[in-house]
Amino acid sequence: MPARVVVGIDGSAHAWKALDWAAAYARAHRLPLLLMHASRALRSGPGLPESAREHLAAERTDMLNEARRYALKQFPEVEIGVRLSEDDPGSALVAESEQAALVVVGSRGQGGFEGLLFGSVGLHVAGHARCPVLVVPRTAPYPADAPDAIVVGIEGRHPEEHVIGWAFEHAALTGARLIALHAVGGEFGSPYQRLVEDMELAEALAGWTRQYPDVRVVPRVADATAPRALVTESRHAGLVVMGAHQRRGRIGLALGRVNHAVLLHAACPVVLVPRDADPEDEP
Repeated sequence: MPARVVVGIDGSAHAWKALDWAAAYARAHRLPLLLMHASRALRSGPGLPESAREHLAAERTDMLNEARRYALKQFPEVEIGVRLSEDDPGSALVAESEQAALVVVGSRGQGGFEGLLFGSVGLHVAGHARCPVLVVPRTAPYPADAPDAIVVGIEGRHPEEHVIGWAFEHAALTGARLIALHAVGGEFGSPYQRLVEDMELAEALAGWTRQYPDVRVVPRVADATAPRALVTESRHAGLVVMGAHQRRGRIGLALGRVNHAVLLHAACPVVLVPRDADPEDEP
């Protein structure tokens, strides 16, 4: 089975925006799209009469089919399926991430499943998914109205190649320009430091610009912290791409501080690209 794009659907207005972003990605990458709704309320058990459970399942199936019809009108070339899950929303989407190319979730307010605020389902998926996760904030435009720019956060001496590669591939497929952003964490100590940072950024990009010669790249070194620089750039971008610093096996939040700050404050959708989990990843 080919990899697919998975998006969570709950019938809210914001979920439709997340659906548009998911379908646009599926079209650009020529992938099938799966619309998923998950709820423990769909399980059989003593807490809910079987007739009520069947009615609920039928209602949620109708909701998914309505979303599918909507998406097909906008993206008729995309193969679109639907699925109900009796699991909790976060676990259902993380399970789907094992076979997915991308999982898409809404954030802030009732844009996820069951009216849960971002910080529950959204953060759980972003912190545990095995594939990239696209988080669509309520403030984001629809993809057709988004700026023609992708911002990718690049670390200095140890750039995350899987993150850079994801951003270059998506830029090549969509025709977007790529802003390669490296934040130094504060003001430059000297002109020499600025020169060194510029050289390290150019070195990190060199192989990728040769592999994707048609992608328009704008290298940018910012004298700010990574969260501040990425959030600032998000106000004029269609997408922000960053590494997901997942911390498996720990109690508490599963993402790093930079991830949290950008997810909570970005004005455009954010893609978190995971790497092989390391228990000693920095928070």
